[in-house]
Amino acid sequence: MKQIFGAIIASILLAIYVYLVWIAVKVFYCKAETGCIDYPVTLITEGMTQALVVIGGLVSALVIAELAITKKDDNLKMRIFKAITSKWKINEILSWIYVIVWITVGLTAFMVTLFHPEEVPLLTNLGQAWLGLAIAAAYAFFGLEPE
Repeated sequence: MKQIFGAIIASILLAIYVYLVWIAVKVFYCKAETGCIDYPVTLITEGMTQALVVIGGLVSALVIAELAITKKDDNLKMRIFKAITSKWKINEILSWIYVIVWITVGLTAFMVTLFHPEEVPLLTNLGQAWLGLAIAAAYAFFGLEPE
């Protein structure tokens, strides 16, 4: 029961994260389009900004932790396959969903704002933070250590 409740909360947080980034991307493209009024910059409130920063930090922390505990010799595909096919391993499945969503959302934020970072600063900050955290996640996954 504890796993199911935790999975529900984690899924809700992930859905909020994706929704907030989706809104920010819509605002970005609307701002770039002449005459668009469907998604004004004022649509992004201070509360949305704060929620995105906090939830984005939580998602990033989980992803880095998941990649850090993965041993260098582990085959990622096998871990994902085992998580999906094993009986009620909700936390493992959700961890990998988090990894996939984090990569997709972060890369989207980074690529969308790459050439026009001033359009939606929240999205630009998210994309740039994601890039730095992606580097940290790679170090964690590959177990790179100074000699």
